[in-house]
Amino acid sequence: MEAIQRVLPEGFPVSLQVVIATLVLGVVYSLITKDRPFAGFPVVTVNGLSPTKSWLWHGREVLAEGRRRFSGPFQIMTGTGPKIILPNKYADEIRNHPALNFNKAFGKDFMVNYPGFEAHRLGLRDENLIQETVRVKLTQSLNLVTDDLVEETAASLHDVFGEDEAWNTRQIRDDMLEVVARLSSRVFLGKDLCRNRRWLDISKTYTVDSFLISRILRAIPSPLRRIAYMIAPQSRSLQNAVRDARKLINPEVKRRRAAVDAARAAGEKPPKVADTIGWMYEVAKGQDDVDYVAGQLSLTMAAIHTTTEVTCSALFDICEYPEVAQQLREEIVQVIGENGWAKTSLYKLKLMDSFLKEGQRLRPMGEISMHRYVEKDIKLSDGTVLPKGARVQVAGNYTDPAIYPEPEKFDAARFLKMRQQAGPESTNSWQFVTTSPAHMTFGHGQHACPGRFFASNEVKIALCHLLLKYDWRFIPGEGRPAPRSFEAVRGVDQKSRIQVRRRRPEIDLDNF
Repeated sequence: MEAIQRVLPEGFPVSLQVVIATLVLGVVYSLITKDRPFAGFPVVTVNGLSPTKSWLWHGREVLAEGRRRFSGPFQIMTGTGPKIILPNKYADEIRNHPALNFNKAFGKDFMVNYPGFEAHRLGLRDENLIQETVRVKLTQSLNLVTDDLVEETAASLHDVFGEDEAWNTRQIRDDMLEVVARLSSRVFLGKDLCRNRRWLDISKTYTVDSFLISRILRAIPSPLRRIAYMIAPQSRSLQNAVRDARKLINPEVKRRRAAVDAARAAGEKPPKVADTIGWMYEVAKGQDDVDYVAGQLSLTMAAIHTTTEVTCSALFDICEYPEVAQQLREEIVQVIGENGWAKTSLYKLKLMDSFLKEGQRLRPMGEISMHRYVEKDIKLSDGTVLPKGARVQVAGNYTDPAIYPEPEKFDAARFLKMRQQAGPESTNSWQFVTTSPAHMTFGHGQHACPGRFFASNEVKIALCHLLLKYDWRFIPGEGRPAPRSFEAVRGVDQKSRIQVRRRRPEIDLDNF
């Protein structure tokens, strides 16, 4: 501090002296502790840019260049340090390796020590709470929540898209974000809170803001991140969201705990629940230090972000391939018309299942998957050593012609035909929710997305209503909206617009 004072003009404000000293010390510290590439793995750049800028703004090109030039692992430089990209051939070898930690892989990327990132931080502190709530409780209760999803889909589509039989232009990502927020919250928090306006705003903005501020901070030199976080409007929105979520959810958690405790004190069984508040409490076994609000935000963040992307992408495919829309409608009428919303109905929507998987194959949200943190040196079968402290990811394999004939072509029935060819013993190998090295939308191995079964049901129920109740098309003369990209992730741009109009459904989905 004294050295800095000597080079500043006399009378320079003390507050500014402190800011400058903080920045200088931060830069020095950053230079000393800066993450450097790991030895033995080539670093890939494109367009004459630095490694970090190459990855931030041209991530998909970096991956393509790395796969073109190298048959083995290569390295990228992200805004939070190096990551090693493993070719797809390693997917099965590392998928359940005990020295590869899933949650730690995201600690740096999501600034978990900053206020507002409680939902991200929960995974590092209690990695089993969310996993077990979803994998054990939610997945095993999917049949119990089907009627709730059907009811909420009908109500939310009426509120969002209305009954107008003329073509209307909609910003589809905003619309589907509202619908998905209501559907997910209906199961996570129950009927009352799922329609609470403040909670819906939180459930939509928390996901967007946390990803956006993380991306902004990753693009900024580390010494400046704390200051950038303090002035960014998204940081205040995050902190306000956590504060208000506590006001909404904590009283409900308290009420549920009191009911369970009272039942046990009376020697009775606790009341059955069909939402994640109750399931979390059961998984936590009544522990007092569990942050149920962070848990709900974590569930909401994971469910709403991905499900909205998948549903919007599916609607774009319906607009681009209108002949598929009619085929899907015919399947819906046959399956739901004959069976209603029975336990097996969604499983029988096999063309829809294939259609969703093909859409994610041709335009995957991410080109890499299986994020892991290396907790100790690992020697792979070919002699490659993954160094302790590295973060690794596996490249996707969505266009291999040996697996997918004519990989550049959209074939809605591709995976239905693959399931039929596979034979009875492996009929589930190519389902939408099935993971493999050849299709890692949901990851692969023991850390594959535990909520994919719920997400699949949610999307299918929504599409049944969206297809039978509405017609969809691109705005004449505009075509498919361009995606937005950051690093190697591709998503639906918030400004994306398509057109919709009410149609007369062949069957009444609301009364089965």
